[in-house]
Amino acid sequence: MKYVIIGNSAAGIGAVEGIRQVDREGSITIISDEPYHTYSRPLISYLLYGKTTEEKMKYRPDNFYRENGVEFIAGVRAEKVD
Repeated sequence: MKYVIIGNSAAGIGAVEGIRQVDREGSITIISDEPYHTYSRPLISYLLYGKTTEEKMKYRPDNFYRENGVEFIAGVRAEKVD
């Protein structure tokens, strides 16, 4: 099976984890218009005030995509689904 997830939010990461629970072999691609690793948007204000770090804002470790066999296409906006 081939899976395409549009958006690199907590919901997208949850989708990857859910898919991997039932399908270890299917290909997963995440397309995100942001060029960043998945992060907690509510923590942006804490980062600006110096109360957290970029590393602590991440939902999952840097190796999350690789460990789950995810192709992460960052900085590209999905225009349509074919």
